[in-house]
Amino acid sequence: MAGFLSKLKSGNATMRGPMVKDQFPFRDEDDPRVLYVLSERARRISLKVKNSEREVHVVVPGVRALSKAKQFAREQRDWIDVQLESLPPPMPFRPGEYILFQGQEYQLISPPGKGRPKISRSRQKIIVPSPDAESFPGRVRRLLIREAREELTAASHYYAEKLDKRVGKVSVRDQSSRWGSCITRNGEGHISYSWRLICAPPEILEYVAAHECAHLVHDDHSKAFWDVCHSIYDDVKNATKWLNKNGAKLHAIGAEF
Repeated sequence: MAGFLSKLKSGNATMRGPMVKDQFPFRDEDDPRVLYVLSERARRISLKVKNSEREVHVVVPGVRALSKAKQFAREQRDWIDVQLESLPPPMPFRPGEYILFQGQEYQLISPPGKGRPKISRSRQKIIVPSPDAESFPGRVRRLLIREAREELTAASHYYAEKLDKRVGKVSVRDQSSRWGSCITRNGEGHISYSWRLICAPPEILEYVAAHECAHLVHDDHSKAFWDVCHSIYDDVKNATKWLNKNGAKLHAIGAEF
């Protein structure tokens, strides 16, 4: 990891002269895991651990407080290290590395030549031809998004039909704050999911789809909502427990540090 952090640091421009609002947020020159975020509403300097982004935000209450914020971050370096090093190890998109796919460890392979990326379930390998190392991570991510969209679209329609509801659009993106979200427009559900669900066991992906489809009936988390959720998915309790326990591991997939 040290080599990668050094590479990131060398790519960060050194901040010279007085800072202005438009330059926020920016990463610490000595540790790219630390991000300085400007907040005019904040009344004091504070640190916030962002587990899903695998970084720490230094909340700066106004541009003039930046020097004190940097000093505060330096003084809290040991605390920052402890918080971030307690996260699951990163699973970068690099040839030869292992990542989770549908709850199992799959090895990333970059064969020479051209060809379409594919997944060998019998060999537990994700095979992604790539002309160079720089384009490999993006190709892996796009493959996972494609697989996630296919599985989540099918699951969404399945659970919506159980409720006699319609799903008009399914989106898959890199959501950091939630695994899914649902809104209803013109009588149809528009559901957005995190692509990382394709890395979880299939039953977890199914649960999140059922959860979001239950929002087609109730747009809150009332008892009535949970009754609907339980009516279309058998093991809500264990699925939510799995996500609470392993969510940080899913966010480690594709992370470099």
